[in-house]
Amino acid sequence: MGKSVFQIDAPRERLYGILVDFPRWSEWFPGCKEAKLVKDEPATKQVELTLASVKTITMGLEFDLTPTQLISFRKFSGKDIKDYTGSFRLMNASDGAGTVVVGEMEMDAGAMVPKFMVARIMDKSIQQTAEALKQRVHTAPPTPKFEVAEEAAPEAAGGAAAGGGEAPAKRRKRMLHVIQSSEGYRVWFSGKTYFYKSK
Repeated sequence: MGKSVFQIDAPRERLYGILVDFPRWSEWFPGCKEAKLVKDEPATKQVELTLASVKTITMGLEFDLTPTQLISFRKFSGKDIKDYTGSFRLMNASDGAGTVVVGEMEMDAGAMVPKFMVARIMDKSIQQTAEALKQRVHTAPPTPKFEVAEEAAPEAAGGAAAGGGEAPAKRRKRMLHVIQSSEGYRVWFSGKTYFYKSK
């Protein structure tokens, strides 16, 4: 599986709007020659992509959308690749400067292609996508306004104060924390810590 964590100086709704503007993928998404929207529902989109790499391939991807927060996809048609899945998770940067994007892609190209080669292809693909998205922020047309989804549900800080006073103010439960350093990103998510080195 290819994984990448990167930060972009743009709000979540801007990046989300670019990613879900599928008919325009041919203008910026690496290797994309054409993208046709074949199913258009609020939370699910099906897109037929024509991609040019070693050879030109066509496949259908189904996207499940959680506005401004998560875009996950899986292959539903096409004979060139056995399976293809992935996601883009968008989160407010902990330093307040834009958005942290966690991208993941996984591909099964069949028995004829070694797994180590597929892994290299996925790593390269997700890095190219990250760079292309950073550039697209500056050139994409205005995107629609989306209501920013909450990253965590509020959690009560405690019960009512002694003597029948008001309960303490509620605070948000932090599900994600991302810290950037010169060596990479340290990501704490739902109780687990991950480290991604900068390339």
